[in-house]
Amino acid sequence: MESLKVAIASDWFYPKIGGIEAHIDELARNLLELGHEPYVLTHDYRYMKPYVDSFPYTVVRFQGTLYFREYHASLGFGQLWRINELYKRIGFDITHIHSIYSPLAIAVSKVSRGIRGVPVVATNHSFFGSPKMGSLLRAFVRHHLKRIDTFIAVSTPVAEDTERLLGEKLNGRPLFVIPNGIDVRKWRPPEPEEREEARRTIGVNDEVVILYLGRMTERKQAHRIPFMVKRALKEAKIPKSKIRLVMIGNGSMRPILEKNLRKTGIGEVTDLYDFMERGRLLPLYWAADLVLMPGILEAFPIVGLEAMATGNPVIGRNESGLSDMIVHGTTGLLAVSEEGLARNLALLLEDREALIAMGVKARKRAEKEFSWEVVLKKLLRVYRLTMDMGDEVDRLYLTYKLMRRLG
Repeated sequence: MESLKVAIASDWFYPKIGGIEAHIDELARNLLELGHEPYVLTHDYRYMKPYVDSFPYTVVRFQGTLYFREYHASLGFGQLWRINELYKRIGFDITHIHSIYSPLAIAVSKVSRGIRGVPVVATNHSFFGSPKMGSLLRAFVRHHLKRIDTFIAVSTPVAEDTERLLGEKLNGRPLFVIPNGIDVRKWRPPEPEEREEARRTIGVNDEVVILYLGRMTERKQAHRIPFMVKRALKEAKIPKSKIRLVMIGNGSMRPILEKNLRKTGIGEVTDLYDFMERGRLLPLYWAADLVLMPGILEAFPIVGLEAMATGNPVIGRNESGLSDMIVHGTTGLLAVSEEGLARNLALLLEDREALIAMGVKARKRAEKEFSWEVVLKKLLRVYRLTMDMGDEVDRLYLTYKLMRRLG
């Protein structure tokens, strides 16, 4: 494929830390490596300044009149004018927006397809869920996604949710399932000496290290982990001195988590950290034996990919995008309840050999199914299909106009 100028747009990008942000960064880096020209379009994150953009690709930030600090989103008429000017100057071939719930991304799609005639691909990274004023919000989202040519969902459950959300408004537009990607060269299992050093750093010897990494919100269920761990230890008949729980993150439910750690006594064997830069996480995966992901409505979490790529089995919920990622009983264990999660944790605490074997198979699956080499090929095929569709629509429209004039 010839070199493409790709506009990648979303409200959610660095310096904010999260799965979409990491995905956009790695997508841009991999496109650049293949000889394409990616441009990341986002807003200025004025409340997180100062920060420095030191990326190998171009990042263009558009300050919006309206800034929704709670949601890290921004919008304004001046933004639209400046986005249009950028499109005129660069001459993009394709636009790829990330999150159909991002105001900036939707605005970019309108400028791209509606004004500049540049085809648009939209990746949905999350579930619609049950927001306040859900029916009104659903109608609003449906109305403003008219300029999307092709949809991508990061997992089968997210694709099904997207179909329910759009209903007849999908109107025959393609919807593909393409997972998030992972750099399997960077996110790799440790060498023996690297694992020893990582475990020595956090002060463990032969304990089973259980890792949780993510936001501490109601949906993520991190605050329930102390009860799951306590129940698992009881079922496996293992003293808590034989495990170490490492939890990284922050959020509205962190005070409840801290309370539950004290209440259950699991706090005595827990290391609790705030958010960390992604570059500092690798040694913690190396020190871990498994990753616990009890969150509800996980779309296709980057943490799960990082866990698998570093050789860690994942314990999580089946009614989420993890069902596309984890092969139950082979690369991890899935359950539909808190009790089931605790039971699965007990099984792996009892059987260290099974735990290690699952980690090996998890790494192989990450390489085969979710490496950026695999994922990017799928994305580029969708880009080409979308561009070809746009050319065909444009030709049909021009033919129609010509026939009208001749008539």
